This record gives sequence, structure tokens and C-alpha cells, in this order.
Amino acid sequence: MTSTIKICGLRDYNAIKMSVDSGAKYLGFVCDYSKSPRNISPYKLVELMEEISHFEAYKVAVTVNPDDTVIDIIKGSIDFLQLHGSETNQRILEIKKRSNLKIIKAIKIGSEEDLQQLDSYPDADELLLDTPAMENSELFNFNLLDNRNITSYFLAGGINIHNAHQALQFTSKLDISSGLESEPGIKDLEKIEKFMEEVKKYA
Repeated sequence: MTSTIKICGLRDYNAIKMSVDSGAKYLGFVCDYSKSPRNISPYKLVELMEEISHFEAYKVAVTVNPDDTVIDIIKGSIDFLQLHGSETNQRILEIKKRSNLKIIKAIKIGSEEDLQQLDSYPDADELLLDTPAMENSELFNFNLLDNRNITSYFLAGGINIHNAHQALQFTSKLDISSGLESEPGIKDLEKIEKFMEEVKKYA
């Protein structure tokens, strides 16, 4: 099974180019979330998307409860909007109607009970399972996924070159951010290249 990799928290051209050249299919950009060291403003995102428009990969704006003003600024520059806040399925429908964007809804999974949310977002185009704290390098508790079919979902949360093989036992769709950095917000080109080489071994 071919892996589908989303590299998140990108900010600079060289890291983006390495991600695409190494085989990443999705590029994630944290937008309008000041708590993150990976944050870029909506206008900076638009500028960056123009610079990388020739790259053949899906561009994803990663947001937390984005307001309509932010959505209107970025909607013409990206392919997906990733929602990490308290957005309901109704809000997803509103955003899709307003922006014509595809939606990735992130769901925080810290217990068995949290898995019940998987049926709560029928209008999301993709679901992403993450640890409870956004942008936390804490490893996802894979034990929660035993006997669960999540092959159609993205999996995030502390994934790196050393544990990717574990995550790939559950799904071929991985989202990686902090595991590819030399320090928070700074992507390491060598780590990106080596990670992508590693996951190809399990294709």
C-alpha cells in the first residue's frame, strides 16, 4: 500500500521543495494561530502559495475556528482547509459553501470515548486523528486503535522516523510536523528526506 504523507507546519521554500521532491502529497501550513511557532499570517500564506503554485501537491491551511474573514483571504490559494477547533458539522457545511474548499477535520483522540466522534462529521472530506493537544510532540496512543478500521483517516501525533512503521500498521495516511524539525518551527531538510525514504520501505 502506497503511503500518503502530509508534512505540516511548513514555512519556508526549501523545506517545501524538499517535501515535494521526496514524495509528500499534502503540504500543511499553520495559519492565523499565534500560539504556534509554525504560524504564518493569512496574507503571508497567500504570498507563499503563489511562490509554490507550480508544486504538484495539495496545499492545506491548518486553522483553529477560522472566521469568515480569514477564510475569504486564503480560499483562492489552497486546496484544503484543516480544522482543529470546535467546529461542528454544520460549520463545516457553511465553510464549504462559502469557500468551495475541501475540509480535513481534526479529531482529538485521548480515550476510547473520543473515537465516538468519528461519525460526527459526515460532510468533512477527510478526518485526521490527533493527540488531544494540537502541535504536541506526544506520541499517539496506538493501543486505542486496536480492532478499529481507520485506513481512510490521516493519523498524526508525535510521528517520526522511529515510529512511523507502527502508525503505518493502522493507516497509510500520515501527518508529520514536529518529528521533522531541528527545533520548533524549523524544518530539518535531512530529516524530511530520510523520513520519506523510510516510509517508502513499507509501501
